[in-house]
Amino acid sequence: MKLETFFNNFDLLADAPNGVQKLRELILQLAVMGKLVPQDKNDEPASVLLEKVKAEKEKLVKEKKLKKSTPLKPIEKDEEPHMVPKTWEWKKTEELCFVTKLAGFEYTKYLVLSEHGEVPVIRAQNVKLNNIDDTNLRFIDLKTSLLLERSALTKTAILMTFIGAGIGDVAIFRAKERWHLAPNVAKLEPFNNYGEKLDIKYLLIFLMSATGRFEIFKHRKSTAQPSLSMETIRDINIAIPPLAEQKRIVAKVDELMVMCDRISSRQQQKRETRILINNAAIGQLLTAREPEVFNKSWQHICNNFDLLYSTPDNIGKLRQAILQLAVQGKLVPQDENDEPASVLLEKIRVEKEQLVKEGKIKKRFH
Repeated sequence: MKLETFFNNFDLLADAPNGVQKLRELILQLAVMGKLVPQDKNDEPASVLLEKVKAEKEKLVKEKKLKKSTPLKPIEKDEEPHMVPKTWEWKKTEELCFVTKLAGFEYTKYLVLSEHGEVPVIRAQNVKLNNIDDTNLRFIDLKTSLLLERSALTKTAILMTFIGAGIGDVAIFRAKERWHLAPNVAKLEPFNNYGEKLDIKYLLIFLMSATGRFEIFKHRKSTAQPSLSMETIRDINIAIPPLAEQKRIVAKVDELMVMCDRISSRQQQKRETRILINNAAIGQLLTAREPEVFNKSWQHICNNFDLLYSTPDNIGKLRQAILQLAVQGKLVPQDENDEPASVLLEKIRVEKEQLVKEGKIKKRFH
């Protein structure tokens, strides 16, 4: 599908079952494959950008703010998750970001969480996909946080849960004051000065895309409690476009996600309206005393059947209404030639007395 066709049919695609969510996923995947925005031959290639990132990392090592790591083997062509434009480069997370967590011995020795304190602590439950939930926080004192400097949150970074139910969830933490990591959250702090060499929002888009999700979970440990190792997080392959293209991608993704939000909101309003209309129609059907009123209510439902029952909630209400109509004698017509229920019940009474006489059931006294 051409991009023009995709954008021209955006609303139509969103109306498919689970369409908005699938559209969001498609947008992210197109973005990280270099297919969402056009390339510009005047853009400085990613290779130049990555040399600046490498120089920044080496500077941090020289200043002893970062440990020197073993040089990584270049990503071979057959290791690349998918093809990207020629001006892009594949790099490991470790080459792009300072990746760390709160060490186990530090946690057991120093970290005591409380409901009151000086430094807020971000736990796994606070990190949702593309969202930091700052409710139900726990705290530590400033002295403890200063002792655990590597796992302090003082710069803008991507946070990732690596243990528990929300494993792999990622969101951007924008530092305004000092916060701290809990033992089940890792931080990915780009080697740059707030986006001068890497756009952190682009990195988040990649980690939220289908390729990013695969890369995050490719070495997931199959244990009773799902987990990711730091080695796994540092080993994620990320496709890096030129910086100017990163910014175009972020702008386009933001624009399209706003469109998805609007479509989702409209769809929700339509669902709520259909539920209200269905409730009113079912109510009239069940309470109708005159055949004319009943037939009119039923005809209204029939005329709008496809519209009303495209909403799953309404289907359950219709099932209940059918059962209720059945026991009210409104589902099928009565036939004056039918043997009355009183005759049927008399036959049942005689049969019951026969079973009591034969000792097959006990006689009940009223």
